[in-house]
Amino acid sequence: MTNFIIFTTQRSGSTVLTRTLDGHPEIFCAGELFHESTDIYHPEWHFPVWALSQKSKMLRKFDKILNYPNLRFRAIPHIKKFFNSAGSNEKVRGFKLMISHMRSMPYMWDFLKKNNTKVIVLIRKNVFNTGLSRLRKDETRVPHAAGAVTVTEKFRVAPNKLLKHMQYLEKVNQELLDYTRDMPRIVLYYEDFGNWDEMMNQVFSFLEVGPQTLPPVLKKIGGTSWRDDVTNYEEIEKLLKENNYNQYL
Repeated sequence: MTNFIIFTTQRSGSTVLTRTLDGHPEIFCAGELFHESTDIYHPEWHFPVWALSQKSKMLRKFDKILNYPNLRFRAIPHIKKFFNSAGSNEKVRGFKLMISHMRSMPYMWDFLKKNNTKVIVLIRKNVFNTGLSRLRKDETRVPHAAGAVTVTEKFRVAPNKLLKHMQYLEKVNQELLDYTRDMPRIVLYYEDFGNWDEMMNQVFSFLEVGPQTLPPVLKKIGGTSWRDDVTNYEEIEKLLKENNYNQYL
């Protein structure tokens, strides 16, 4: 049995990769086991967190303190149970792990490294589009489309908020590579999703399963150009020029 994780950050294409991999007959791939909400892919494997409220920001902060002993003593047994519960046809079993989870649970990372867990590192190099995607999700509350590409209504982007997102994401992308440098890994880029079949065959080879033709199960949300989505696109163009992000114009 091969164990793996998809190691990434939000709005990098991990949901479509997770659900598509799960469609392979030899692979079981779950979503974020340690997400604060039970609304994950394969919710039967959601880690049971102690939560007072998902609505109050103050109570969510208290939840993190409350859950420290819960996670510290039960997270690794939960992962072990997950990896050891393979079905008869499964050769590979994995789940999605966000870099934020790794930061809050370094002991879990030590466990994964010690057990030679394979890592699919998923990075979205275009931090501008990632930042826009995060802000769009916050605005529309719609992360993905199951059918054809959907063009949403235009929205206004707060320039300073976008800039902070971009600067943060640049650091995160480097961290994803640094943390996995000494682990068995394959590095995928969201920008390569256009060559979907070739990319997926590389993943299947890395996981040592048979090749399959599996189309992406979700579609991108948004217009063909970011300017189609943003009402104040001229203001954002100015922001990019002033902060040496001309490559995203």
